[in-house]
Amino acid sequence: MRAFSKLIILAIISLTIISCGARQIHQSFLRKEVDISYIKQVAVLKFENNSQQTYAAERLRNIVMTEILALGLFDVVDKALVDMVLTEEVVGEQGGYNKATLRRIAKKLGVQALVVGSVDSYDIMREGSYSYPVVALTLRLVDGSTGEIIWQASGTASGYSTVGRLFGLKPEDLTQISFELVESLLRSLK
Repeated sequence: MRAFSKLIILAIISLTIISCGARQIHQSFLRKEVDISYIKQVAVLKFENNSQQTYAAERLRNIVMTEILALGLFDVVDKALVDMVLTEEVVGEQGGYNKATLRRIAKKLGVQALVVGSVDSYDIMREGSYSYPVVALTLRLVDGSTGEIIWQASGTASGYSTVGRLFGLKPEDLTQISFELVESLLRSLK
């Protein structure tokens, strides 16, 4: 009986370790010679949407704006004003910004930097009867006067859980996963 108890405890520990696997994977780059303390205000431009979800880029753009403000990183220009300038610059829905366009946008908005990004995944994955969200995002902070990338971070977050799958627990939803991923990426700026 004692051996059986040890086996049960070992199985529980193994399941716990397996379920604590990487829910988030991300990598970031910050240009060493640049001190970002000069950046007081940013504009968050429209994101590229490489996912199958029509409104994924706009949802994540809103989350990025919220998290920048919540973390106290920078002030953020109102999205309606940014979109008006993007329309004036004849920038399409999918972005496609070059350095000259980025510099003009920054100058018109009076910001020191711009945040651009791309959504690579914003999906619900299915494995058998188990469904879970997956979000993949890349963010870039671009100097408004040069158009050069100062910082870039890419990451993927998943709501997958081995324990959740085994015991039928509901995973976090896309919005929760998105907020967690965006906060994690932005924290690499500090």
